Amino acid sequence: MLSMDWVFLLPWLLFALLGVLIVAGVPIAMALVLTAFGVIWLDPRLTHWVMFQRMYNGMDSFVLLAVPLFLLAGNLMNAARITDRLITLCMRLVGHIRGALAHVNVMVSMLFAGVSGSSTADSAGVGTVLIPAMKREGYPVHFAVAVTAASSVMGIIIPPSINMIVWGALTNTSIAGLFLGGILPGILIGVAQLALNMGYVRRYDVPVRKRASLAELMSSGKDGLLAAGIPVVIIGGITLGIVTPTEAAVIAVLYALALGFLVYRELKPRQVLEASTDTVRLCSLSLFSLVGAAIFGYLISFYQIPPKLMAGVNITDPIVLLLIMTLVMLIIGTFMDSLPAMAIMAPIFQPLAMQAGVHPVQFGVIAVMALGLGLITPPYGLCLMISAKIGGIPLLKALATTLLYLAIMLGVILLLIVYPDLVLAIPHALVPDFV
Repeated sequence: MLSMDWVFLLPWLLFALLGVLIVAGVPIAMALVLTAFGVIWLDPRLTHWVMFQRMYNGMDSFVLLAVPLFLLAGNLMNAARITDRLITLCMRLVGHIRGALAHVNVMVSMLFAGVSGSSTADSAGVGTVLIPAMKREGYPVHFAVAVTAASSVMGIIIPPSINMIVWGALTNTSIAGLFLGGILPGILIGVAQLALNMGYVRRYDVPVRKRASLAELMSSGKDGLLAAGIPVVIIGGITLGIVTPTEAAVIAVLYALALGFLVYRELKPRQVLEASTDTVRLCSLSLFSLVGAAIFGYLISFYQIPPKLMAGVNITDPIVLLLIMTLVMLIIGTFMDSLPAMAIMAPIFQPLAMQAGVHPVQFGVIAVMALGLGLITPPYGLCLMISAKIGGIPLLKALATTLLYLAIMLGVILLLIVYPDLVLAIPHALVPDFV
């Protein structure tokens, strides 16, 4: 324990120790807990009861119950082969266009994002089907991996988004506003990726299918639209104030179970158990990171780090400030998972953004997107890692093509910074008291 004469060093030690542990390869969640424990032990003003209390408070949130439930809904959709039906629907819509499978990859990711809210579930579920199919039809493997990984990032943008739920819980920002604000940016990214696909596939001799008949469209449309109806129910219920995000997540799970057992009859009790096990495994890692980040965030507040940063930062132009914070979040997201990164960055950057007059929903959508791009950039790059493993190639072999998709997503973020209405237009139009 330090004497009171040396406690001014503890804020510096907080970040220095965290950096050392991360570089040493300690898992992020454990690094956050160990850092907080060490600093609290050294500070004579704090007791370890503060640590346990704040860690508990970090998980004691009704909103966070939506995280495992949306993950479970996505896993059930995969187990019930609903993803396959979405792929069939998209294939019959655009199968006659050159590079159809690449376009289907993007379109299915947009639809699946509105169901699971998870980018990793998207890259695993869609990639397992489409990457082998693209390889069989002559697409380069690195291209198949890149488009799958890049399109799956829309899972954190198009509602329902698990990352937006967490951001809303951390910053007390309207989750309904974040959901609605993510719709147009998600569509912009999807359209930009489709445009890049059209330019990319011209160099390859890939097959072009004949146009689907009206009967085929009607047949697949029935199955696909049933699945695509989930986000409509979720977003509509939350926007109208009928259900909370957590209650909407319960509806998503029940909807997926009903489709799997009663409509498609593809789901078995054993698959439900396996999907639940996978959900617990993945969710425990993510939420434990939030437990560690809760006490870390408390220490950031206790040592008054945000006011000290605001005293040294005099950037009043919101565009310049957002550009700087986006760059920092892009770098942070490259090295750690977005959920603990949010818990660290939110208490530091949110006051700065509000002081500059940035709307909390605009900042939340931009922050979620910026931190989420780390899913396709090494060394973290979880979605790229999953897609490369499915494709059977080294991650770095697909990196150059992935960076092209990363560039257009960065372009969309730049548009959101310069034109806030791209985020705020839909919330203003659909929520009368939205300010």
